Amino acid sequence: MSRFSPTGAPRRNPLALCLALAALPALASAQAVTTPDGETPRTTELDKVLVTQRTEGYQVYGTNTATKLPLTLRETPQSLTVFTRQRIEDFNLITIAEVLQQTPGVTVQSYDSNRTLFTARGFAINNFMFDGVPTNYTTGAGGNSILSDTSIYERIEIVRGASGLVTGSGNPSATVNMVRKRPTDTFQASTSLSAGSWDYRRAEVDVGGPLSAGGRVRGRFVGAYTDKESWVRFQHDTSPSLYGVIEADLTDSTRLRGGIDYLETASDGGAWSASPLYFRDGSRATMPRSYSAAARWNEWNRESTNYFLTLEQQFGAGWSGRLAYNRRSTDTDSLLLAGSNTGNWADPVTGLGLRIADTYSVSETREDAFDLYASGPFQLFGRSHELVAGINHYDRDLDTIRAGITARPYNVAAFPSIFSWDGIIGKPTTVNYGIPSSTVNTTETGYYAAVRLNPMDDLKVIAGARYSDYRTTTDNFDVNGNFTSRSARTTAHEPTPYLGVIYDLNANVSAFASYSDVFQATALRDINNQLLDPVTGDNYEYGFKGEFFGGRLYGALNGFYMKQDNVATRDPAGADILLPDGSVPYIASKGVETNGAEFELSGSITDNWSMTGGYTYAFSTNPDGSRFASTSPMHLARFNTTYRHGNWMVGGGFTVQSAIYQLQPIPTGRYTAAGAPITANGQMRQGGYMLFDLMGRYRINDHLSVGVTVTNLFDKVYYRNVGFFNSGYWGEPRRVLFNLRAGF
Repeated sequence: MSRFSPTGAPRRNPLALCLALAALPALASAQAVTTPDGETPRTTELDKVLVTQRTEGYQVYGTNTATKLPLTLRETPQSLTVFTRQRIEDFNLITIAEVLQQTPGVTVQSYDSNRTLFTARGFAINNFMFDGVPTNYTTGAGGNSILSDTSIYERIEIVRGASGLVTGSGNPSATVNMVRKRPTDTFQASTSLSAGSWDYRRAEVDVGGPLSAGGRVRGRFVGAYTDKESWVRFQHDTSPSLYGVIEADLTDSTRLRGGIDYLETASDGGAWSASPLYFRDGSRATMPRSYSAAARWNEWNRESTNYFLTLEQQFGAGWSGRLAYNRRSTDTDSLLLAGSNTGNWADPVTGLGLRIADTYSVSETREDAFDLYASGPFQLFGRSHELVAGINHYDRDLDTIRAGITARPYNVAAFPSIFSWDGIIGKPTTVNYGIPSSTVNTTETGYYAAVRLNPMDDLKVIAGARYSDYRTTTDNFDVNGNFTSRSARTTAHEPTPYLGVIYDLNANVSAFASYSDVFQATALRDINNQLLDPVTGDNYEYGFKGEFFGGRLYGALNGFYMKQDNVATRDPAGADILLPDGSVPYIASKGVETNGAEFELSGSITDNWSMTGGYTYAFSTNPDGSRFASTSPMHLARFNTTYRHGNWMVGGGFTVQSAIYQLQPIPTGRYTAAGAPITANGQMRQGGYMLFDLMGRYRINDHLSVGVTVTNLFDKVYYRNVGFFNSGYWGEPRRVLFNLRAGF
């Protein structure tokens, strides 16, 4: 049954809200049992092996996102970036999109004011993790997924390239692991208030500490609320976020943690469109950055609740185990209208010529996922090695709810002039039946193991494999909710190997090489009506990694090569053949190839000077030699730094990217006899550009500080995305954000 009312308004989740809020008074009363100020937070052997400890500064003790083995960044034979809590707070990164905007090699593209696509090495990023538990997000043009507020995370890890050992299916782009905050051993509390451009207002609170006299039970509550307008006219967004977690030491070697995180995003007046790039006579259309062809009554509501439970166990002989479960529920409800640029071009004088596009849609996602693994050392040939073995699984239902527009007080064939449009138009009549029209079920179970062999003190070899059982089916229902048919059945039983070698050249620098891959199942069939093998993405990396200035600064220089195989293309021998389901046959062929290189720095040079950033070159080609992913820059450089002096901290950064383009039909200035524009394929292009950011913070006393961040300092005018439905989405203008932060 749908969690939406017949009117389409989302029903709030009272359980998530009540449990999270209930933790607040208990946490506040914990101050009476705190340990003395200045005590170093406890880090156990279990924390180190499972890589769950809290972070300090810009550097991390280790990570296990790439292989499930507890490795440092230098010991991980893949490209890896980690955003610590301090880095997130220093640059006031509120959303996952803002984090990925500072990640080397990751491109953030906006289709409109509510839909964002993340790409790396030419492919969309769809593999995400919560505390190491895999989940699959849909982002981009058809994306309804909602990514959590960063206030609830201790760190965010991004592994670039294929990561099939731990995720199985996906793209050879990147995997984003979002590690939640844990309760603190001593009482800690912080709050912050932010305000800035376009009536931006935000409040945040974070309280944690022991809940029992001995500290064996601990809790934490994080709450945030954002209310903002936009540089895009008509838009107003609100976003409450709640997080509550309780952790208990059941024994000296057993730890149980459970909690809830909740996020709602309500967007009114969202654009659901972008600016036209050409008029019907072929001249360029340069609209203001505030341009929106949306109705003022547009609404896009998304609600996400995650319930999670984690059991961690320390065994003898250095072995540890972990069982983590995550239950994710996402509901979306959108009523949208916009002037459509699809196959339409406005007149440069009158502004007329667009059509109206509208939609009313409701969907629900329910996903259960778990990850179980054990890791530890073993002895072989007189030397110590490490082993990890585990299983993970997810089962996800995506329901498209039967809903739609039943009556319109406007003519969809004629949108008013884009020059005089004020967003005022009659609202259509909608209906929500509360039952699904289709349900897409996706399940994947993966069995994985990896070993790190230490044949010599300066040589490490990581070898691993995964076996995945993957299945997708689509069930269709009639207007009464009765099952009618099953379609788009996809299955895959796929092995995924992993191999990495790290050799220490000296005390500071290591050379490495690795191979990893990932797969994507397909529902397409060959001429014999057999499912094609899954598309595979092979990833080869090689280069150098180092730790400098006493291990405070991490650096990496590497090259990479990626190739796809088993990509489906129409079978030329089956041009006149139809399969039993009415589809046409396909054959498997070679796919995209990518060559590239990266350079990255992260950490500190001195106790006061920190820096992060890198440069990425990536060039992808189709089998015919044409460029693939032309909307991703070939060259991308990002760098950010902060310096502390006394009570002051100042910093800034820059982003440089090369040109992007997309081939689209463009009016030539000539017309048919009926007066329609004659078009020709051409490049819709955004040239290379450079953006600058600044930040500053002043510590008033030990508990209070005030800061400011300025993004796009010189107010550069540029398109963040071009060519999507013959349009371009403007990048954000200069934004100023003030912040007051208090900690106790």
